[in-house]
Amino acid sequence: MANQTSTSSYREVKIGNTLYRVTSVFTGEKDLGKTLEQLAVRRAMTELSSCPAT
Repeated sequence: MANQTSTSSYREVKIGNTLYRVTSVFTGEKDLGKTLEQLAVRRAMTELSSCPAT
């Protein structure tokens, strides 16, 4: 097996008052944009479900 080196990458994104830092360690390709999008959707759904109905 060939030697593989690990690569570390991160992105920061602010959603509302929360700063998210997504760190990824991988030996190939990974789409961090998609990961951040999934986190943003989860956060939005959590915030909507915790808001009282008016």
